[in-house]
Amino acid sequence: MNRNIVMKRFAGLCLTAWSAAALLYFGRNSAALIVLSGVLALAGFDLLRPESGRGS
Repeated sequence: MNRNIVMKRFAGLCLTAWSAAALLYFGRNSAALIVLSGVLALAGFDLLRPESGRGS
């Protein structure tokens, strides 16, 4: 895989992880923001999913 693509995916993971952490910090007692931060964190992990190389 191209190194540039890997760096962009890692940057996306870092951005989503920090965004999720910020939501948890600022929305301490809000259940909706806790759920939203979990969704953001899982979306960041999805960015690192390896590509299969096959067409869908």
